Amino acid sequence: MSLKSSIKNFIRFFKQEVKVPIPQPVNCQKVLETKTALITGGSGGLGLAFAKAFIEAGCFVIIAGTNQKKLKKCQSTLGENVSIIIIDINDVNSLEKKVQEAINLSPNGKIDILVNSAGLNKAQSFFDVQEEDYDRIMNVNAKGTFFMCQAIAKYMINNKIKGHILNVSSSSALRPAWTPYEISKWSINGFTKGLADILLPYNIIVNAIAPGATATPMLNKKEGDSIENMNNLIGRFEMPSEIANLAVFMVSDMGNLIVGDTVYISGGSGIISMHR
Repeated sequence: MSLKSSIKNFIRFFKQEVKVPIPQPVNCQKVLETKTALITGGSGGLGLAFAKAFIEAGCFVIIAGTNQKKLKKCQSTLGENVSIIIIDINDVNSLEKKVQEAINLSPNGKIDILVNSAGLNKAQSFFDVQEEDYDRIMNVNAKGTFFMCQAIAKYMINNKIKGHILNVSSSSALRPAWTPYEISKWSINGFTKGLADILLPYNIIVNAIAPGATATPMLNKKEGDSIENMNNLIGRFEMPSEIANLAVFMVSDMGNLIVGDTVYISGGSGIISMHR
């Protein structure tokens, strides 16, 4: 037995036993009741789907984006339990102030959940990527996510909030990375593990959700389009609502034992067959 193990056993022998209460079952119908979520990129695609599912689960949602007109349109379709806020995650110096503005919009005076759904992609070959394309994608997908998490983490720690942070990764992070998008999603997976390690002692749960090809405007899909996708083994695109249902579980207390993980919901894309 090593000296380190011996010391640990010695301390454990004399340490008074702490009784940890058994967690009580969660009401699956309203798992996010009394919670407030801030969702970046919330005015379209996955972000909007997250907002809808969270509201149905009892959550008050603040959707963030950079287009006031789009945000107001989304607000009118989502009902009463939603508010909107302009947040440009590229403006790093404004993020702590923006978090406080979001808190002021919350009916319970706090933010319990952050979902980093803002993201960019551009289909290009490796040889056609320009510096401005690389910087634009990395700044939103990686840098913006990093500093948004930093601002929320400081707030949650200072206010002793047992919160959840959910980053949006991608099944692309399972493949060899030669595009800015793939590189950014690889970084999200690593960052999620690191952030979970830092924040778990403060009772803040951090994870990532990794969809495959999803029928959203990012892939030029609109409502009513065919979702056939022969590049995926299941033969179709995923629907945003399917991703959102898993997200509800992950940011609720039912998902508290998932820590620092990236949960893939890709229909096998990138997992069973790497090249798809």
